[in-house]
Amino acid sequence: MGLKIVITGPVNSIKTVALKKILEILENEGKVIHGVLFGEVRKEGKLSGYSIYDLHTKRKAVFADVKLISRVKIDKIGVDTRILEEILVPSLQKASEMADYIVIDEIGKLQHTTRAVQTAIDGVLHGEKPLILTLHKKSRNPVLQEIRSLEGVRVFDITPINRNILPFKVLRVLQGEEGS
Repeated sequence: MGLKIVITGPVNSIKTVALKKILEILENEGKVIHGVLFGEVRKEGKLSGYSIYDLHTKRKAVFADVKLISRVKIDKIGVDTRILEEILVPSLQKASEMADYIVIDEIGKLQHTTRAVQTAIDGVLHGEKPLILTLHKKSRNPVLQEIRSLEGVRVFDITPINRNILPFKVLRVLQGEEGS
């Protein structure tokens, strides 16, 4: 199985900022990166939903909103599973075929929303392509525990002290140089 890099940290720990820095450097090196980024939608400073962005197609859509009534929820926010599946599933399939690296931002929030999403994520988790994942750190997060049990996993905890150097540590591991 391929190398799996997991960047963990608490809420508002700038995991996505570190991830974007890593992606920027890899893209400047000519690497092909596919996958999805997860974003918060805020209205008047308050969290009102979540968006998903496909790195390949550049498609972005809000798939979760506080006003949406749904049985599927992320952080008590209703999820439009159709929109989530329409973007995430083909994105990860294309990534498996074409990418040098596959990215899933906030995998823990997405992992168990629908069977199709879970199948697509499991496919890349058990695949040969290198993965770069971000995940909220909770001591007993079952998604983190599941991912840690896979072969080829390296977990990096982001902190205020290491947030500027962490992308470069991750890049060294991705480039085959040890050190964490």
